[in-house]
Amino acid sequence: MRLEKLQASSAYSPMSGWAVSARQQIDEYLDALLHFPNPSRVNEAMRYSVLGGGKRIRPMLALAVADYLGTRPTGLMHVACAIEMIHSASLILDDLPCMDNDRMRRNRPSTHAVYGEDCAILASVSLLMHCHAMLASHPDLPPEVRLKTIRLLCETIGADGLSLGQYIDLSSRSTPLQSSATAGAHHLKTGILFLAAAKAACLLCDATPEQSEKITVYATSLGLAFQLKDDLADVGEPGLNLAAAMGVSSARQQFLDHLETASDAIGDDDDAGVLRDFAEALLD
Repeated sequence: MRLEKLQASSAYSPMSGWAVSARQQIDEYLDALLHFPNPSRVNEAMRYSVLGGGKRIRPMLALAVADYLGTRPTGLMHVACAIEMIHSASLILDDLPCMDNDRMRRNRPSTHAVYGEDCAILASVSLLMHCHAMLASHPDLPPEVRLKTIRLLCETIGADGLSLGQYIDLSSRSTPLQSSATAGAHHLKTGILFLAAAKAACLLCDATPEQSEKITVYATSLGLAFQLKDDLADVGEPGLNLAAAMGVSSARQQFLDHLETASDAIGDDDDAGVLRDFAEALLD
């Protein structure tokens, strides 16, 4: 009943308050989707990781793409929240001592620092399974769309996706990467979830091939610009950094080039307003 009430009130406010409204609705959906009939410490760790803040950029991108396409299909919020669960699961693993060894995340202790490494790993695996299970069982998603969406998310996570990006990141600490290889790693660690959010929205909204191509270019360029913005702010810090690898001046120019590519992909018609405004808000 809780989710049905949220679905019934899923209209978004005008663009001036779109981001605030969308983020609030995503948070409410995530809270509802992460209520379990048999609470456990693993469930607690899952909720701690997902509901502990975050900008909700990836699910918001899925909603923005749907707005651009002019439709809000049933199941869209489930898919958007599934992508956020994947993102949270990846952060749990990133923070582990054997990975980035970070004890703080979003200005509070990371999941493994609170629940222990064993429980944190189980929470990450459980989040990945939970998001796929809730999509596989969604009654209003057409079977073909359901299967394609689940496959898209599995490929995003797997050996040629997030997992590979994290491995390249770890390997770069002993063998520094050239800027082109660093850009590829950034796409796998960051951009690939932007792309998954956009592609999933296209699947659910039955986008045309032409629309899907425009949105793919937009999301890919936006993901690269987002990572460059972070890297420019973190030059000199340890870890994989594209701005440091290519030089700050070149990185700033490439950041602007990615923004221009994203803007050109969607054009300047009225329907593209939500995607332009989303990019501005994200990269402000």
